[in-house]
Amino acid sequence: MPYFLKLSLFSLVLLIAGCSQPEPTPPVPAPKELIRSETFSPLGQSNSYDLTAVYQRYPYLSGPSYIDETALYFYASNEKNSFIFRYSLTDQKLQKLYTTKQSIYKLVGVGRQLFWIRYQDHANDSTWTLETMDLATGSIQQLDQGTEPKHFYPDLQTTATHVSWIKHMKKNRQTHSLVQKYDAATGYVTTQKTLTLKETATRTGAYAQHIRDGEGGILLDQTTYKADEKTTAYTTLSGKTIKKATMPLDFAYGRHYLATGAEGNALFQSHGLNRTSYYYTTPEPYDLVDAFCFLSADRVVFREEQHQLLYADLINGTVVPLTDKEGEYSKPVFTNGRLGYSMHRDDGTLHFHLIQLKK
Repeated sequence: MPYFLKLSLFSLVLLIAGCSQPEPTPPVPAPKELIRSETFSPLGQSNSYDLTAVYQRYPYLSGPSYIDETALYFYASNEKNSFIFRYSLTDQKLQKLYTTKQSIYKLVGVGRQLFWIRYQDHANDSTWTLETMDLATGSIQQLDQGTEPKHFYPDLQTTATHVSWIKHMKKNRQTHSLVQKYDAATGYVTTQKTLTLKETATRTGAYAQHIRDGEGGILLDQTTYKADEKTTAYTTLSGKTIKKATMPLDFAYGRHYLATGAEGNALFQSHGLNRTSYYYTTPEPYDLVDAFCFLSADRVVFREEQHQLLYADLINGTVVPLTDKEGEYSKPVFTNGRLGYSMHRDDGTLHFHLIQLKK
């Protein structure tokens, strides 16, 4: 064989071998720090409603839990009973919708339906019931029930079309984490995924404690046990790991970002194309960051040490105050284009604030 032909064949082999090598994974860019300004962001038209008189009658009063076109909904309790209220935005009248001798953990809404967890603590565990109310008729229906470790209850998550939660069931030394979803259009509860943890001398399997739902889909705070090793990560229903978990205080899942909060900082990790990840550092190292509330795929409100709400614009990489440090703020809720939260001052007054976001 001629020398030049041997050389050509050798070059071809090298070329094919080179093509078969996987492309190196590009390094993940380090997150950038959000640029903070003290210029307040109004976001839209704001209204304030004085609920001090209600708070004086019911010492435990949640912030706004759901907002529709005409009213705010919240729950409260005294020493004997728990209640769900409707507060009219037109005439400021208060209507009691529901009363129970048990406790209410969380209240959410989808369309013309309210959903809440009613629970009872016992010596070693807690029993709970998920109920829904049709706001048009006032009829109440039970959707689910279960038993959890004491002081632990399902955390209801909502989108514009459904409610999701995690239900745990124990049987034959196994714990099953059932990801449940109620579709408001069909009226059916379906199990989206089941994780199984074998409670043997060496644990094996997976367990999910917390759930978040939103434009990005359902995300689980999932712990997996394998060969005496334990890993915890934020995981989609398909099993994709978005981020390893390092014991944050709170998290939220949007279309483009995973937001996590801890002592002294927050991280907004991009999981979308052409998006920059950001981090935020609190003025004091032990201030807590939590209560993330996505207004859109790239805009999020969050709480700092319960004494201020901040607004982050993840397109421009900025963060500004939404409120002054006037008191203690509830977790914000965003439904039907409106952002709601409560503010409790040291003088004992309590107000609900409602912002109609600019379009």
